[in-house]
Amino acid sequence: MKFQLSQEGLKDVLTKLGKVLTAKSSIPILAGVLVEAKTDCLLFTGSDGSESIIHRIPVGDGTALVEAEGRSVFSKDCIEIAKKLKGMVAFEVTGATVKVSQDKTKLDFGVLDAADYPSVANTPTSKPIIFSGEDFSNMVSNTYFAASKSEIRPILMGIHMSFSSEGNVFVATDSHRLGKVTFGKSEQELKITVPAKTLESTLKFFDLEKEVFVFPSETQIAFANGNTILYSRLLEGNYPDTGRLIPKESKFNLVVSRKELLDALELFKDLSKNSVVKMKVDNLFVELKAFEGTTSGIREIAFESYDGEEGFTISFSAKFVADALKPLECTSVRIGLEGPMKPFTIHPITEEATELQLILPVRDK
Repeated sequence: MKFQLSQEGLKDVLTKLGKVLTAKSSIPILAGVLVEAKTDCLLFTGSDGSESIIHRIPVGDGTALVEAEGRSVFSKDCIEIAKKLKGMVAFEVTGATVKVSQDKTKLDFGVLDAADYPSVANTPTSKPIIFSGEDFSNMVSNTYFAASKSEIRPILMGIHMSFSSEGNVFVATDSHRLGKVTFGKSEQELKITVPAKTLESTLKFFDLEKEVFVFPSETQIAFANGNTILYSRLLEGNYPDTGRLIPKESKFNLVVSRKELLDALELFKDLSKNSVVKMKVDNLFVELKAFEGTTSGIREIAFESYDGEEGFTISFSAKFVADALKPLECTSVRIGLEGPMKPFTIHPITEEATELQLILPVRDK
């Protein structure tokens, strides 16, 4: 195998595959990168056993040149060191060694047999569900943070995706908060749960100016974006019925500036233990108060509208509400309230509001 790859191409490989390259895998060869040189492209595959990423670099745009086809497993160090070389870097595999050269620099690294690299993914066979990069980012951004970080209930560590002709619904919850997005429709009828960390990582290395193709199946899912494909195993188990947790309508409705509320919560979320903030709605203002020992803070913000009783108070996690507000692209939000100890909802005020956030309050101090 013999090929050349530019410094930018090497950097791109590490950016795309970096998440899954680990020396801690129970399969040592997965600490490396499977490199395949073909007449029309270079393929780089990385995997941690649960997730796999394949990145394709086409030949002909000045980034890559293939002189001899072949397959081999390079160490991560080989690629990391090679990317420090400027210009086009040459790679030639001879036996168990790859010779890396550029101008007057020559380096040798050991390689492993590609035949020993595990089969990491199946070729997608289902018809893809296509999202614009913006819509896919919106779906992930408004849900992943609400997934559980605890392994006590592994199924809650994922984003539940429900595809149907009635609508595609994406939801995540850790039992204390919930993020939900409804978008588009699908010809397929399928319900799956994808690890939230997998989807969060796509926001970092996918080119979200391009479309995202989703290939769901019963056992795994594939996300294709540009020249990159991400494969992931699905979480097993029955996802809880979250529909019954969401109130059909709200007793009280409060409309406030998203930015003003978010700024106040960012200020107070580290002030008190567990980031608890008490909110009181009275007259023309919403009063937010946080305290811990001798430290306290109060901020008033004007509401845009409110239909409910004066003096209504509720306590909640400032962090949870701030997380829910950050990805929303709107000027104002509507907070639906039932009572001081009832879950409340947050909706963006837009023409087509497809996002919903639900937060459980905490007992007042």
